[in-house]
Amino acid sequence: LHTQHYIFKAALEKNIHVPIPENGRVIDFGCGPATWAMDMATEMSTINFVGVDISPIYPTAIFPRNCNFYNEDFVNGVSQPDNAFDVVFQRNVTCGFTFEHWQKSMKEAYRVLKPGGYYECVESDITVENAGPQTNAVFEHLRMSMATRNVDPSVVRSLDRLMAAAGFKDVHVKEYMIPVGEWGGKVGQLWKQNMFAILETVRPHLAKVARISEGQVQDIVNAMHQETVTFKSHQIIYVTYGRKPLY
Repeated sequence: LHTQHYIFKAALEKNIHVPIPENGRVIDFGCGPATWAMDMATEMSTINFVGVDISPIYPTAIFPRNCNFYNEDFVNGVSQPDNAFDVVFQRNVTCGFTFEHWQKSMKEAYRVLKPGGYYECVESDITVENAGPQTNAVFEHLRMSMATRNVDPSVVRSLDRLMAAAGFKDVHVKEYMIPVGEWGGKVGQLWKQNMFAILETVRPHLAKVARISEGQVQDIVNAMHQETVTFKSHQIIYVTYGRKPLY
């Protein structure tokens, strides 16, 4: 998760796309180990950052003085008042989010934002573009595994419409191509490491869904390494952001 943050920062060439007013307040929904929040807090010492996550893996002893963290499930509501924040930031929740989760998180973002405040989501639909046959097979099994939990990652391509339905205005989408593999330089090399680390953790699930052994899954994953070189694969990151109306 720490590595993912710096890959995103390098590939997107920024930590955030929306403006933050001086002395503003920002909340990170699903902050994880809080790498983004702490990086931002270090760069912007006049801004107050709040991170919330259902897993308390954020720092509890050493962190910037303009940060606070809470062990909360933002989908079911956070202990923050209405109209309290200038920005709600959210990243990398696709693989655990149902359609209902998206609707609930957008409603909660709308509630805690000040009028005129921004909501930004940074996500991948997990599709590997220009992929080889083994890569396509693995990611199809991954999608099947997610479907058993009512998770459809393709919804991230429609977040602009979901935001508009939740009441947000001036909704925009930016797309970034992140290379997978050494052909894409340092970012491509790190993104490939990240992708294969994730595949390693879900290998038992893939084997179960595909009805093959974990050893067979590993053989397919090994073949994927070569495919990232041959096919020059990449993934697309969708940055979607909108604004809560002033009135």
